[in-house]
Amino acid sequence: MNIQVEQPEKRKRTKKTKNLSPSSSSSSPPSSSSSPSLSSLPDEIVVNCLARISRSYYPTLSLVSKSFRSILSSTELYAARSQLGSTEKCLYVCALDHGCFSTEWFRLWINPNRTLPDSLTKKRRKKKKTVGVSFVSIPSPYIQSLPPSIVVGSEIYVVGGQWSPSSAVRVLDCRSNTWRDAPNMIVPRMFPRTCVHDKKIYVMGGRQVLENESWVEVFDTKTQTWACLPDPGTEVRKSYIYRITEIDGKIYFDNRDNTMYAYDTKQGKWECGKGVIATFPMSKCVIENISYSYGLQLQGNNGCWWYDIKSDEWKEVKGLESLKDKYKRSRGNAKVVSFGGNLLLLWEECTNSNPNYRKKIWCAEIGLEKRDGGEVWGIVEWVDVVHSVPISCKLFRCLVVSV
Repeated sequence: MNIQVEQPEKRKRTKKTKNLSPSSSSSSPPSSSSSPSLSSLPDEIVVNCLARISRSYYPTLSLVSKSFRSILSSTELYAARSQLGSTEKCLYVCALDHGCFSTEWFRLWINPNRTLPDSLTKKRRKKKKTVGVSFVSIPSPYIQSLPPSIVVGSEIYVVGGQWSPSSAVRVLDCRSNTWRDAPNMIVPRMFPRTCVHDKKIYVMGGRQVLENESWVEVFDTKTQTWACLPDPGTEVRKSYIYRITEIDGKIYFDNRDNTMYAYDTKQGKWECGKGVIATFPMSKCVIENISYSYGLQLQGNNGCWWYDIKSDEWKEVKGLESLKDKYKRSRGNAKVVSFGGNLLLLWEECTNSNPNYRKKIWCAEIGLEKRDGGEVWGIVEWVDVVHSVPISCKLFRCLVVSV
């Protein structure tokens, strides 16, 4: 189908053009109204066409008309995308401003028409090409809320309170980039730990949870209902949870005593054991069963690291020397996330201590491959500044959502 959409910029230039010769006007092409366009088609066909287009084009397409904006945020469109297998990975970032204790959410926009340099690992004397990536702000009515957040399907659930106990649950729908309230938790919690299994959100602990209150509860995102789970006992209730993860239907977490606790979602029972922690090394993200991290991991050296289960040690990802030079001026607050099989690295660059100064947020996408000898190599596909924030801001949450 030949889809013709006249760009607003071009219409303006046409109106400003003067002294057109009669010959040019007589030979002008027929008006766009006589050409086929999406607006003349049934909504079902329009939805089917738009579902095949990358979401990177949606912000521009939403400017065409009100009907386009309505379709681009409809549930029918994303149901069609799911059926066609057109879902994409999208990065959402939450930044915390320590100066005013407020938060702001962003999504990473990647220009589908960007041009990439042939190599980012070699220094070349040529003009820098624009990669075309940036952060797009997402309006939120909850600027002072930053409790733990977790991804379920195409939505981000923000659970509990950050500065005081709260039972509130807020949801960011990443299809329309709009917020809504979900049913409140049974127990108000401040900074609890969360984990997802089978589209159910398990919420554990939290500061200031009273002894007579349920320590753990679960939210069924399908039925939108909360339920309390069996009490784990005093030992677990008093433990400080470092991290939490789901493996084969069990919710694992550990504490300072190197004790691993687990809740079996199938049996509805609690388990605990010593020395199990080594099986689950501290990691920032996991790609194809390999854990990755970035920062000062070994001998005080900056770099990207991967965890070798066989040798039980962290090893450096090769081929990323160019990123080390850019990372030198960072504040050490790096985030790594799995992004469609690649690694996304985000960090802050600050070179001025002036409180009115703004610092840069850098982002790099890294392809990974395992070579002979068991080494992991990284290929920088692009790296660029995606945003600038006040010096008091800090990257706090980085989540990847399939939309």
